[in-house]
Order: sequence, then C-alpha cells, then structure tokens
Amino acid sequence: MSARRLATVAVAGVFLAACAPIPRPAVLDELDHVRAGAAAAESKRYAPGAFARAEKLRGDALAALDEKDRAGAQILGEQAVAAHAHAHAISRVARAEAAEAEAKAQRSAGEASLAGLEAEQARVAAEVDALDMRIKVARDAQPVVPSGKADADREKARLAAARSLALQARLLCGAARLLTAPAPAGNPQPDGTQPSSAQPGAAQPSAAQPGAAQPSAAQPGAAQPSAAQPSAAQPSAAQPGAAQPGAAQPGSASLAAQLDEATAAIKKLDADLAEAGVAGRAIPAPIDQASRARAGCLAALTAARRAATPVTRAPGAGDALLAELSAAGTWSPVRDDRGVVVTLRGLFAGNALTKTGEARLRDLSRVVAAHPAFPVAVVVHTDREISAREEPAWAARADAVVRALDPAQGASAAAAPQAPRIAPFLAGSAAPVVDPGGSERGRNARVEIVFVTPETL
Repeated sequence: MSARRLATVAVAGVFLAACAPIPRPAVLDELDHVRAGAAAAESKRYAPGAFARAEKLRGDALAALDEKDRAGAQILGEQAVAAHAHAHAISRVARAEAAEAEAKAQRSAGEASLAGLEAEQARVAAEVDALDMRIKVARDAQPVVPSGKADADREKARLAAARSLALQARLLCGAARLLTAPAPAGNPQPDGTQPSSAQPGAAQPSAAQPGAAQPSAAQPGAAQPSAAQPSAAQPSAAQPGAAQPGAAQPGSASLAAQLDEATAAIKKLDADLAEAGVAGRAIPAPIDQASRARAGCLAALTAARRAATPVTRAPGAGDALLAELSAAGTWSPVRDDRGVVVTLRGLFAGNALTKTGEARLRDLSRVVAAHPAFPVAVVVHTDREISAREEPAWAARADAVVRALDPAQGASAAAAPQAPRIAPFLAGSAAPVVDPGGSERGRNARVEIVFVTPETL
C-alpha cells in the first residue's frame, strides 16, 4: 500500500474516533444496582433525607456523562454509591430506634396492666383479710353477761363508770361526725381528693348537734359541744342525725343510720343515768347499757374510717403525726380510739388564755395547719362538777382554744389556706385522771386536743 493511501486511512480513523460515544463508567451500573436493591428501599422509608441526597448525586453524575465529562461522572457516581451506603446506615439506626420505641410502648402497656392486676390483687387480699378478721371476731366473741345486782358502794362505782363510758361514747360519736361532716373549702379528704363544697371556716357542731346530746343538770360531767364559732358551718337541726350534705363518703347513708342508732342509744343512756343519779332511788346503774353505747359509737367511727381508707394504700397518717409530735419533745402525745391526743394544762387565768397558753396553742396550730385532713376535737375537762350556770363560762374557754388553734385566725393563716374542722366539747368531770378527792385533783382540769385519725389504724 502506498504511503498516500496509508495517510488517508489514518485520517479517516482519526475522524471516526472523534465521532464515537464516550463509554458509560462502570460505577454508574453499580449505582443502578444499588438503588434497585432492598437497602435503598429501606433507606427511602427510614432515611428519606439521606436517600434524596444520594439520588441528587446520581442525577449529577448522569448530567456530567451527558456533557461528555466521563471523569466527573465517575467521581459523582462513586459519591452517589457512598451516599446510598450512608443512607442505608442511617436507615438501620432509625429502624432500630423505631423498634426500641415500640418495645418501650409495649413495656409501658404491660407495666400498666401489671399495676392494675396488682392493685386488684391487693384489693381482693384486703377484702379477704377483712372477712377473715370478721369471722375470727364473730367466732371468738363472748356473749355479754349482765352485771347483776351489787351492794350500794359498787352501784355507786358503777354509776361513775357508766358516766365515764357515756362521755367516751359521746366523744367517739363526735369524732365520727367530724369525719363524715362536709370538709371546708380546699380541705383534702382522707383519701386525698378535693371536696366540692365551698364552705368557709371550720365545721364545728353547735349545742344542738346530733350525736352530742346535752345532759340534764342532774347529770354532770357529760360531754357537750360548746357554742360554735362565727365561721363555723352549722349543721341543720331539722333532721337529727341526718347525713350531712356534701360528705360524699362511700356508704354515707349507712354511716348516717349507724350514727343515728348510736346517738339514740346515748340519749336513752342519758335518761337512765339521770334517773339512776336521783338521790334516794335504788335504781341499778346502767353500766351494761353504757358499755353498749360506747361500743356502738366506736363501731360508727371505725366504719367512717374504713369508708375513707383506700384498700390499696397502707394507712400511716396517724403514725406519721404521732411521730412528728413525739419528735418535738414538748407535747407528750398519746393515742386512743379517737386518734392522737395532746393534753394541755394551765392554759387559763380565770376565763382568759394566759400568754404561755396562747404561745402553746399557737405552736400547736401550726401542726393543725400542716395536717388539714385531721379533724380536731377540743375537749375541756374540769376538776369538779359544774352547774348549768357555769357552763357558758367553760364553753367560752373551749371557744377560745378553738380560735387559737384555727390557722385561719392566727399567724399561720397565710401558710394554711386549707381550713381544718375544729369542734369544742365540754367533758365536765366524768373522766378524771387522778383521785377527784385527792390533793392533786387539779390535774383533772385539762384540755385535750384530739387529732381525729381519718383512716383505719
């Protein structure tokens, strides 16, 4: 072949090479394979932002290839493959987090279901324990044996004991009525709920309040609630023993009926005590009747506490208050069937509170304010029998103690927006702590501040 022909072929080859298309980089084929797989579908679902970035790099790579920029297409394609791998890693993290959230939700639902089952189990167990206790009490109960006749000295002692039991019955029924009475505005119920009533002030029984029947002049030493304070919520006198409106206690109708029955027993006991106390009449002292009256009032108080105590929560409010007062080192509290009792002496100079007495009551009012779920009974005891003429003066003393204890009346009013229920009672000389005829009989004159425990002991 001549040299001229070889040159012509070479020139034609050059022109043909210049017109041939640029070959597609292999990385773009790999990129198509990656974006068609399951990993890319998962990335598109759980990491849409990262998947969109990888798709943008792929589009840029294809655009560079269309512009004959093979090197640029190669670089952008490799970046797109790496971006898809990054998106897949992010999607795996997102999928794990979603699975973790779902597992936590299932765990929370399971824990809630378990808590409900445990609460139901606790309720059923408490009911079983209560039934077992009732069965045991019924099985072990001894029939009441009548006291029978006795000589004159023993009958006199029985009469004094019956009067003391009658006093205890009144105080127990009074405590039960404090628990079932409407709570003042903002005052929490024993179960922690807020009452709906908006009665201002402390709920205090008036002299005609059911459950605290006044004795006749021939029967000294019986408990009488003194005159109510101006801020007191007065119960209606039209229905003796009727359920107080707004009490909202479980089984309030049955509690009211039980209290009515106990009150009726006290009234009958009052009449029998008055008759037995008449000089010259040989009538047996109603000691058995007094015991039954006290038992009836204690049963009513226990029923009121059980109605307000959640079976799924262990009681302990009374224990906490007793521990708090004991830790103070100045109150010497004790516990009886009514609740936690603080006894104070020497509060009065005549009918007025002393400076020391006011200071003591002011300190105690802070405890009253800190425990608004506890109704407070102010019980005034005397060291001798008082006449009907003296009762107003002693009632005024009781009212002075109530005013000093009421947080709404004292310095702790700002710190105690909740008004506790405080009720005064005159106990007379029916419950002496020392010999009424001895040299220390003055110790019988005292004031008991009773924090009525709102739940079962």
